[in-house]
Amino acid sequence: MTDFAAEIEAFLASFSPEETTVMRQAFLAVLEGAPATVADLRAASGCPGPIVEAAVRRLLERGTLVMEDGRITGSRGLSLTETPHRLVLAGRPRYAFCALDAVGIPVALGVDATVDSRCHHCHRPVHLEIRGGAVTEAPPGLTIWAVERDLTRSLRAHT
Repeated sequence: MTDFAAEIEAFLASFSPEETTVMRQAFLAVLEGAPATVADLRAASGCPGPIVEAAVRRLLERGTLVMEDGRITGSRGLSLTETPHRLVLAGRPRYAFCALDAVGIPVALGVDATVDSRCHHCHRPVHLEIRGGAVTEAPPGLTIWAVERDLTRSLRAHT
């Protein structure tokens, strides 16, 4: 396993089972375009209220959830709130926390998507097409940089 893969494994293992459940339910709500409340997450997860509330607090601190006006609008890299990384998943506009999420989410889901972003370095527009989870159109020489992860910092704020 490469160091990068080991870091991903360590990152995923750093979440409690309850946090993983809450993130998954929040992600599904964002994917559907319906920001979730804590009550929605409690009902969807089947976890007791105090456990869901604690998980949401920890996930917000770690930057893996985004909450606006009492509703979760971003989870696991997918957002309803505008970011520099716009994607259209199966005809539905969404945003990603970072360029890696903008490509990785539709690839992992195996869906069609378009991605419109900007180069972090020169700010030129970047457009990608993804079909059936595979990148089918991209600028020649496109590189997505992944910074070294620090598990103590917010994922959203530092990627």
